[in-house]
Amino acid sequence: MVQNQIELLRSGNVLAKVVETLQLTKDPEFLRSLRSPPEAQKRDPVATDTDAAAFRAALVALNSKLSIRQVGTSHLVTVSFQASTPEKAARIVNSVIRIYLQERGRASDAASSKAPTLREIYQSLGPSAQVISEAEPPVKSDGPPAALILVAAALFGLGTTAAVALLLDALDDTIHDAHQMEYVLGLECLGVVPRFANVDNGSEDAAARRLLAVEGPVLRRAAATVQDASTGEPRTIGVTSVLPGEGATTLAIGLAMASAASGKRVLLIDAVLDNPAISRWVASLSCAPPRPGANPEPAVIGDVVKVQAGLHVLSLAEGYGEASRLMPRGLLDDILNAAEASYDMVIVDMPSLASGPQVRAAAQSLDGFLLVVKWGATKSELVRQAFRSAGQAEPKFIGTMLNMADEATMKRYGYKRSEELKVVIAS
Repeated sequence: MVQNQIELLRSGNVLAKVVETLQLTKDPEFLRSLRSPPEAQKRDPVATDTDAAAFRAALVALNSKLSIRQVGTSHLVTVSFQASTPEKAARIVNSVIRIYLQERGRASDAASSKAPTLREIYQSLGPSAQVISEAEPPVKSDGPPAALILVAAALFGLGTTAAVALLLDALDDTIHDAHQMEYVLGLECLGVVPRFANVDNGSEDAAARRLLAVEGPVLRRAAATVQDASTGEPRTIGVTSVLPGEGATTLAIGLAMASAASGKRVLLIDAVLDNPAISRWVASLSCAPPRPGANPEPAVIGDVVKVQAGLHVLSLAEGYGEASRLMPRGLLDDILNAAEASYDMVIVDMPSLASGPQVRAAAQSLDGFLLVVKWGATKSELVRQAFRSAGQAEPKFIGTMLNMADEATMKRYGYKRSEELKVVIAS
């Protein structure tokens, strides 16, 4: 019986009279489902249709926000309503109850007018309905506390952010650690070099000296690997990268400085004819810049510049100009033959693999190559494609180095620097 009364409370007849009594068709809160505001509806020539639409919208909104439920297993029923203001909610609830009771009274009167016996039966069988307490404006809003909503929203935002971050990380095809580098090419990664703050991109000297101070063990390991991979005298190694701007020149300078510091006689050759960064570095030093060579004869070794004890630099761009991209055939062999008696190691700063065939052309002259890859910038597939395009030089690559790594982000990928190097960096 209680459920029957609940359905009567929600009946269309009761709710329709509530809409009419309270004039909810003029309340914007009950007309949000309409496509146009009431003012536009009033100007509509088909007034009947617009009034009917407003009435249906108000009726639907009233029914959706009205809550009627039985209290446990008792015969008590609570009626509540969600509105923009507490006063409006209380007014609507009281109107629903009042009209419901009026409708019950009319039904009883209609039955008694036809037959008094039916009224007696109706009163004996039908439940009585009375208001225990009228609705009053609530002292607080319905629903969960605002603090709980804020916490839930914060947790949802945090979870969404974490999910997006994990998705972006999974879709990131760039190389972030030594193990990934070794997996991509199958070559040993000789070290991960961090990005140095407060060092300009064009300051190869400052970056190389900072590299030597901080990453001395890494450079010495690379130098030892180069010597072990070479059988002839002098040891010859080309330093290249996948793309320009990945720091191959800086690592070539640092490798040359580290080898010279270990007592080796080192010749560093700038073979990047269209962008001779090493030549600009040498020219910026206090020593005189290298002079152009007259021809590609072995005597070109006489144009070297001494940078420090055991380290000489030879610029090929000074003799052939920055407009030239390809090294003349046989020039590198002539230089290496001339350097045989004077140097223990020759390091050649080569153009990137993507710049042209210079690395492939030098494969017959050099003992091996070292590939430099920029951390978190170069995609794995691009590294594979560039490596496969190296031709005869491909089997001569002895290792790789990751350059310009972000130390804070590196920790996420499991790369941890030794405590000794942390002290050096801090100093």
